[in-house]
Amino acid sequence: MKSLILAFFLFLLAENSFAEELFNYTITSDSQRTNLEGDLEATGKVVIKRKSDNFEAYSDKLSFNKDGKTLKLIGNVYVKNFESEEITIEESSGDELIIFTDTGLFEFKSQNKNRVKTKIKL
Repeated sequence: MKSLILAFFLFLLAENSFAEELFNYTITSDSQRTNLEGDLEATGKVVIKRKSDNFEAYSDKLSFNKDGKTLKLIGNVYVKNFESEEITIEESSGDELIIFTDTGLFEFKSQNKNRVKTKIKL
């Protein structure tokens, strides 16, 4: 039991790698949990950063679905320096961001008549 608790604690401290060598993220939040399928959920002042560039994102909640290969940020989402294909998002904000970890593509949504605001560089 002690080794299971230690392994879980080390997982929380470790850098989480979601897609084989494509994207490598560090997640900081108030709490994090995983399940046996390899999914991850982080809640409370979530900060996600990527080592390979200056990508940063902030939200209230993050969920990673290993099988669906999606990283979902929910609630007060703010993103800086996100690169996808030929587009660089310098900054963007909205209510929900889904990053497809196998391709790097994304989908940004807003709710309650809010609008997604994005500053891009082509």
